[in-house]
Amino acid sequence: MVLRDFHIDGTGVRIPPVVPLSEAVADGRYSAEDLAETRLESIAVSTEGFPAEMAAEAAREAVAASSHDPADVALTLYAYISQQGLAGWHSGAYVHRFAVGNHAPVIEVGQRSNGGLAALDLATAYLEARGGSAALIATGDRFGDLVGGRWHFDDGLIPGDGATALVVSRERGFAKLLSLATYSDSSLEELHRGDAVYVGRQEPEATPSFRQRKREYLAKHDLEETAAKFSAGGTAAVTQALDEAGLRKKEIDHWVLPNIGLRELRTYYLDPLEVPVEATQWSWGRTVGHLGAGDQIAGLHRLRVQGGVAPGQAVALLGIGAGFSWSCAVLRIEGE
Repeated sequence: MVLRDFHIDGTGVRIPPVVPLSEAVADGRYSAEDLAETRLESIAVSTEGFPAEMAAEAAREAVAASSHDPADVALTLYAYISQQGLAGWHSGAYVHRFAVGNHAPVIEVGQRSNGGLAALDLATAYLEARGGSAALIATGDRFGDLVGGRWHFDDGLIPGDGATALVVSRERGFAKLLSLATYSDSSLEELHRGDAVYVGRQEPEATPSFRQRKREYLAKHDLEETAAKFSAGGTAAVTQALDEAGLRKKEIDHWVLPNIGLRELRTYYLDPLEVPVEATQWSWGRTVGHLGAGDQIAGLHRLRVQGGVAPGQAVALLGIGAGFSWSCAVLRIEGE
């Protein structure tokens, strides 16, 4: 989708203190073998509060950093992966209440780890179709109650807690949105289902872990074919977004990719896209972990607040979510 007159006009994050992985290895929570493969450094861990509380704080920061008042927000989208604390509770409404407080629609977005970029796609379409000058996107995750625990949740990554937010504006901002593309391959949905069968009420303690289901799938499917589908999905989203933005890969100054281990990062992104790790936010991402639906917004926020980008530079945000979907957004930095 070619985007015209859309901007990012404010970002915010809340990331709790980190736990060094050397400490997690020393006390047996994480294996030295996994650490050698992922090359991760530390993981953000929250010990109290709802994820939506962190998200509301990040959202207030994003709105304050923008040139918009809360009353300007015509839509709030809240994306997450983890349990939000209370079954049946609308955590997105909490974020909206304490960050915006008006009567605009509030919608929760799934899409797992691609939730942040999927929300951006929906927000631009909504503002284009329905009008309004701004939309708020927030993400919030806390992974302390994962089946199997965060330390053995998946191969190649460790979930980190935190929240992110950004304001999409039709009027102004520090970055102009040039394009946004999403590619899906639902043949991979089984990867996170494995051999699990849903019958009646499924109790949490009886739910197979994420890692177990993934290994059950790979026991029946070719690993190289699966890896090829992953590489193809990311490449397809990036190729479409770059074509619509009128840019080539070598013209992207900064890549914001999922916060995963180095081996998976090289296999699925760096090598297929021919992107040097130095052009990514991995040196930072390895210190906080995979922030659920918020890796891309968090990486963009870091570039903004730490002066890592200059006017005229191009930034590509690439996300992936179970199901599977890949989204790529291309931005041009304009300055604040």
